Amino acid sequence: MVLLGTFINTITVAIGSSLGLIAGRKISNKAQTNIVTIFGLFTLAISIDMMSNMNEPINIFLALVLGALLGESLQLHNRFTKFAERYDVEGEQSVSNAFIKATMLFCVGGMTIVGCMNEGFDGDYNLIMIKSVMDLISSFFLASALGRGVLYSAFGVLTIQGLLTVSFFIIGHYLVDIISMALITDLTATGGILLLALGLDLVGIKKFQMLDLLPSLAILPFIHHLHIALF
Repeated sequence: MVLLGTFINTITVAIGSSLGLIAGRKISNKAQTNIVTIFGLFTLAISIDMMSNMNEPINIFLALVLGALLGESLQLHNRFTKFAERYDVEGEQSVSNAFIKATMLFCVGGMTIVGCMNEGFDGDYNLIMIKSVMDLISSFFLASALGRGVLYSAFGVLTIQGLLTVSFFIIGHYLVDIISMALITDLTATGGILLLALGLDLVGIKKFQMLDLLPSLAILPFIHHLHIALF
């Protein structure tokens, strides 16, 4: 079954965050703040590792610049925030804020890209299963600190990983020859930069319009192949 890994990952996030919401009622505000800070520090550590191996830094730079310009012009972050505000409850954490941060944490990374590619190409969901266990634990603590938006991020996992896996499955035979390890490395590094921004946000150093940065991941493959064609 092509999407088995993605379905399991979605369920683990839903279960973990549901338990986290229950536990969060018994956790003090100070402890919740500390949990978010720890996640921020851990995210920063992961991002540094992901960024350590760049194949073509100029491609990544251009993808980030163009992606940020596209995201800003489409107002992705602001539009989603306004949409999600209708689900906010007074006295609780912002649903949109928690959803965006949790979805970015669960879906922007090398394990997501490679895991979806493996599942789409040949049905191998072992890497997604490992990620599911990690997300189960992460969603528990994140939901206890950030609230209901983390539970809703299960839909983000289902949508993003599902689309990636189905895309790799449908056009996998055509992509085998053009998806190189160099591109995967640069996609991972780009995801690392996005996670770096998320980590800085979580620890309270700098706020970013996270959704406005996401188009860079879609733009990078085009820049990669254009670079090869020209040089």
